[in-house]
Amino acid sequence: MVTTKAVFFEIGSESTTSVQQLSASWFTSGKFLESTIDAMRAAGEFPNDIKYGSMEVGSLALGGEEDDRAELRPIEIRYDSATPSVAQVTMTLSSGNLRFYNGYGRQEILRQSVAGWRLEFTVAVNEFGGLVLNAALCDVDKSHLPCDNAPLKEFFITAVSHWLRTLAPAVLKKTAMRRAVIGRENFLRQYIYPMVVDKLQRRLNSLPDYVASRDGVAHVNTLDSQNEKSGVEATLKNGERARFIRNSNGWTYRDHVLLNWQEANRTLHDRESEQDLRYTVNLGRQSGPDGVSRPTLDIGGVLGRYEWDSVKQELPLSRQRSYMGKAWARATLQWSLRLQWHAEDGRVGVASLARKGMPATDAGTTGIYVVSDPLPHLLNVQRINLWWEGNAASLSSVQQDIAGSLAAATGDMFAAVAEGLAPGRKLGCRDLRINESGDIEIELGE
Repeated sequence: MVTTKAVFFEIGSESTTSVQQLSASWFTSGKFLESTIDAMRAAGEFPNDIKYGSMEVGSLALGGEEDDRAELRPIEIRYDSATPSVAQVTMTLSSGNLRFYNGYGRQEILRQSVAGWRLEFTVAVNEFGGLVLNAALCDVDKSHLPCDNAPLKEFFITAVSHWLRTLAPAVLKKTAMRRAVIGRENFLRQYIYPMVVDKLQRRLNSLPDYVASRDGVAHVNTLDSQNEKSGVEATLKNGERARFIRNSNGWTYRDHVLLNWQEANRTLHDRESEQDLRYTVNLGRQSGPDGVSRPTLDIGGVLGRYEWDSVKQELPLSRQRSYMGKAWARATLQWSLRLQWHAEDGRVGVASLARKGMPATDAGTTGIYVVSDPLPHLLNVQRINLWWEGNAASLSSVQQDIAGSLAAATGDMFAAVAEGLAPGRKLGCRDLRINESGDIEIELGE
């Protein structure tokens, strides 16, 4: 990565830090440079064969027609970000001949095959990530020239070096100031956290804490109850709310409450009520419709509700309670929202895909627990589903209030990256992808 020019941009945020800064830098890699030259070759902007010299003028020539044609294999480029000012270029010929006259008189033309001959060049990479070929230096010791004729080898090196330098302006134009990179951690910390995670955190904090759902109704057995909240040391009384915690892919959130109590009269009920609320925000690599890996943000929510009731009936004469049976019911609700960044018509947009499943339920009884259907007896699934679809952290709320503003802000940010890196060039975002390191790469073009 060529990190020579950092640009900072400001956006508004509902978080406590109202100004976010994002840096971008010019980017290059061996694969990017190789693919650029491959594309130039396919478009006819970079020759597929080498022609140099003249039999009529200098009595030596490389390449020509038919069997003499000196064709190139795909050019290999090695680039090490630890030495960002240089790259190594390997050029290998798959066919072709060197032509030269035999002895004096310019009568007989001889040919030396150059198939398999390889030259290794050291070339410069400029501050904008462009490949600079006009100062290419050949490393003879690392090259492969299977010939004992020193003048022929010297001519071959001169011919390929000169030919390569003539292509310098076109290659530099195609490689320099074409691709920028935004670091994954910067993007997560400076956009995804304030615009998604922090907003969602505050919405979850506004929801009633399930640990208080039985206050005033039952005396909760603290020994058999649980209050597990991610990111904090929660108890049944201290009022801590769950927090999003960071992992390698993004953030996770969990708010798990299990309440245990008794309801006693002639019939004794041992009751448990459990809620498990989970959210995830993950930035990853997913293929777009064209098969290219795009930056993809997956946001998901899962709500689990569980009710359990064990009954003991008081016997008329002994006044002892006898176990009668138990019932349980469970419901799971979930949704997911996928946001994927892509470039179109010079600007970056966000494609959105939402999925919402029907509530998954199951229930059962044991013993002689008398109830026709334990599910509606213990759980009001319709009411739970209405709450799930309408609360402040629901799918519709995230779509409308979080995803929309994120799409607008990041679209403006990518446009500002292009302008900030190349002021006055009017470069737009022609392509956008995510690399194996998770960094976002933007290809710029007019």
